[in-house]
Amino acid sequence: MPAAVETNPNALDISMSVQKQAMGTYSYLQRSVDWAVPPSSRRRAHDAIWAFASARPLVFTFLVAQALLSFFPLLLFATFALCTVIFGLGAAIVFALFWIGVALLLLVPALLVTSSVAVLVWIWTVGGFMVARWLYQHASVGGSGKAQVDTDRKQLSAVKDEDGPSGSVEDVKVCQ
Repeated sequence: MPAAVETNPNALDISMSVQKQAMGTYSYLQRSVDWAVPPSSRRRAHDAIWAFASARPLVFTFLVAQALLSFFPLLLFATFALCTVIFGLGAAIVFALFWIGVALLLLVPALLVTSSVAVLVWIWTVGGFMVARWLYQHASVGGSGKAQVDTDRKQLSAVKDEDGPSGSVEDVKVCQ
């Protein structure tokens, strides 16, 4: 028997597998179309188109010819427009990312300088506070007591105790 006429059992299995896959794909597409456009709506559209084609065959053939011959250029234009928008958005994103990178090259050193200055100001403030506290703790100006000062016709009194400072002014009569 010639080799071209021989039947290979593996070829039949492959053929059945391809046929099964094609049927599965067809049923999936049919379910998708039924979900998007219900069969009743498709039937109404088909009947309306059939009625129009029967009533006005010349206009119908003109519209079909226009649709068939204009579909490819319209598809090309829509593809071009979509690609142009995608390219423009991509270019805008790349442009924006470039300038953001340039700005980061300026921002990072500025943040390093300002952070260093902030740390130095904080150290200076804490150091000043520590020195002031040490001086306050070791100064001999604290205490409590009473002070009195006599002037021409007035007597000034100042008292410092646990309630805080207070004072008074009294008129003094001068004897002559």
